[in-house]
Amino acid sequence: MTKNQILKITDECIKCGFCESVCPTLPAAGYNSIKGARGRIILAQFAINTGEELQISDSFYSCLDCFACLQVCPAGVNAGELSHLMKEEIAEKHINGNRVDIADMIKETILRFRNPLGLNRESAEWASSINFDESDTILFTGDMYQLMAYTKFINYVRKYFDRNLFNAFSRLISRHPDLIKLSRHFYDINMKVKMENNLRNIVRLLKMSGVKFNYLREDEDYPGMFLYDLGYINEFKKYANNVYNKLKKLNVKKIICIDPHTYDLMKNIYPEYIKNYDIEIYYYTDLINMNFEKTSEEITVQQPCHIVLHKNNYRALDILKKSANVKLNEPENLTSCCGGPDELLFPEIASEVSYKRYNNLKQTAGKIITICPLCYNNLSYDENVIDFSDFMIKLIK
Repeated sequence: MTKNQILKITDECIKCGFCESVCPTLPAAGYNSIKGARGRIILAQFAINTGEELQISDSFYSCLDCFACLQVCPAGVNAGELSHLMKEEIAEKHINGNRVDIADMIKETILRFRNPLGLNRESAEWASSINFDESDTILFTGDMYQLMAYTKFINYVRKYFDRNLFNAFSRLISRHPDLIKLSRHFYDINMKVKMENNLRNIVRLLKMSGVKFNYLREDEDYPGMFLYDLGYINEFKKYANNVYNKLKKLNVKKIICIDPHTYDLMKNIYPEYIKNYDIEIYYYTDLINMNFEKTSEEITVQQPCHIVLHKNNYRALDILKKSANVKLNEPENLTSCCGGPDELLFPEIASEVSYKRYNNLKQTAGKIITICPLCYNNLSYDENVIDFSDFMIKLIK
């Protein structure tokens, strides 16, 4: 079935190359054609039709899933969707692709610990002094803000590792998943402090808006985003159903997500794999209902791909417009990726994409507001990159 879906997409492609004008990974990879949108289409068609054993994984795993290609394609082809289908084929070994050791490692740790780094306790520490409400509405962090400090340190260290050595280390953890818990000792302290402050800011904004909600603390499960993004669909389906069933047993009726990736996953992807899915999903900015001071300061906004280009809606930009002088360097319904999804597997590409995006935003306004922890992590080249919650908390009347 998946192969038929892939061939349907490749057959619709007219090979015009418009997608290559917006694909962020193509220039970041030195214009290596197989790491661009059109190259992925051509390579997928060849791989499926011939069945030849090729070293193709890097092509599809380097896709940022930003859907920028879809916005300019006259035939309506989504190379991001195709990349995801190809990752599924590779992960399930339906086609011959080279093994991705880091992906296998992440899969094993998530399935074992319900957290990519096995840091369930550490991920809940930010809320130790906060009292939450008895409520069937919960704040669901997805562990995204919490994990940024650890991934930032890991990627810093990784620059000094040979890729083969890092892959060998990944294979070792796949066989002995408990080793991943050693990561609790290695993190970027500045990022940890910043992310935990942002989490507390989000809670404060919601509470001041009159929202009643609970938080599961250590019992919160990672939502399984990496399983889905890396193509482990069978594992993801089982995992997502386990997460959902646990939430239902806790009588959860509404979920407040605080990052775009978790929001997109739980609002749009979960219902595809879970029967009778009936939990309401909200993005936290949509629940903010309070007055803020107006500042004349010029700001620009890094709008999240998983909100804007995945056709989700949110109120964050409207809130910012009422509070500051917002300047955008693209139409409101478009954005450019920060490079974050490539950070773990392809740090060099992620770095090139993020720095280019940072410079584009910097030329637009002095301050850059992010609404996603991944965007903040990848764009925070200076102190003028600020999380939405941090910016708004300082404007409370």
